[in-house]
Amino acid sequence: MKSTAFSLAARSARQRRQRAVLPAFGRALATTALLLMGLLSCAEAAPPAADSARPRACPTAAVAVAGADQSDFEDVCHGAAAAIAFFTAHRAEATEGISIEVTPRIPADAGPTAAGCYIEHRRKAYLLPYAAFKKNKTWFGVPISRATYRALATHEAAHAIAACLFRVPHPTIQAKEYLAYVAMWSGMDPMLRSKALRTLHTEGFNSLDRFTPLLYMFDPMRFGAEAYRQFTAAPEQTALIHAILSGTALTD
Repeated sequence: MKSTAFSLAARSARQRRQRAVLPAFGRALATTALLLMGLLSCAEAAPPAADSARPRACPTAAVAVAGADQSDFEDVCHGAAAAIAFFTAHRAEATEGISIEVTPRIPADAGPTAAGCYIEHRRKAYLLPYAAFKKNKTWFGVPISRATYRALATHEAAHAIAACLFRVPHPTIQAKEYLAYVAMWSGMDPMLRSKALRTLHTEGFNSLDRFTPLLYMFDPMRFGAEAYRQFTAAPEQTALIHAILSGTALTD
């Protein structure tokens, strides 16, 4: 089964062959998950560290997080909530909750340098712990911080949400990535977003046809930055999102 993934490596995206959640995504993504019945109550106190593998419900969003310490749990919940808010603002509300596991061992589907991924057939997103993610030093040309970790969570949660909202059976990789990147940049801390965008050389695409699988595969960071720039210039942003979800935009 295909997956999407973010590359931990700061090396050129042209050296990557598969999708790793922002930089090196593997191949596919997919759905979101309405909090599973039987997960802990939002009001429940955080479990002790020994129980961190047990799914915990985020306090303000239909998201379940397993394997995270308290700081990572809060960041992942924050990032996922940003993704939910983005789609909701464009009248595309998540129909399921989101399941996220924080683990030092990202599924092999995502590739060896992945910082996170979404596995379709498991209906679950995976993220490295912040301490492991930070070992890469930089991401999108800026030092890794808690804010960048939250953005990573937003990207993966966005993949999960979009996956259950697509109204075509096989959306293109460019459609999936466009939405995930736009949600990520939109929910990012403004100062971080401004700094990161300055590190990327974008020209401003005037056509969705410029967002090709080849651009994504060989330069995913630029793909993402161009997507955000194009989206913010679009006169009808909500209509654009629904056109992508319906399979009438960003097709092969």
